[in-house]
Amino acid sequence: MFGALFTLLKGVWAEPWSVSFFDLDLLTILTAYLFLSFGRIQAGAFALGQGFLIDIFSGGVHGLFAFLYLSVFCAIYLGSLFFNLQTAKGQIMIVTLAIFLKNIVFLIVLALVSDSIVFSKSFLSASAVSIIGTGLITPILVNLFNRLRDIPGREAGTPASEEL
Repeated sequence: MFGALFTLLKGVWAEPWSVSFFDLDLLTILTAYLFLSFGRIQAGAFALGQGFLIDIFSGGVHGLFAFLYLSVFCAIYLGSLFFNLQTAKGQIMIVTLAIFLKNIVFLIVLALVSDSIVFSKSFLSASAVSIIGTGLITPILVNLFNRLRDIPGREAGTPASEEL
């Protein structure tokens, strides 16, 4: 639900096809967290679903974001074979590499479907800040998500009226 909410709100404050200077990719962090906590199938389904959701609300090439977030999932899966996703250093490395791959795939696909694509210094520097910033914030958010999961709530079999 958090991923869908983020996807819907991100379109409000970002222009289509642009990268703002502090564009942190929370969907990649959520995909990595789901991969770590729930497994490959749930993380892959989340990545594909978020990609489809972005495709529905974007005016771009249909299937582009589904493909991008599936490539993010594949990068997380392959990265987890070489780095430990349970450590902060591994989380930083895997998410940074996944976002780097996502940006490279994005530029390659745009170059293939567009006749006039221009690479500007501002786009490349904003991408670099996004890649590094998202990688560095990943362990903090993973820790936050773990703490939110550990908040005691009502038990699964207990009706809400019996809690009081």
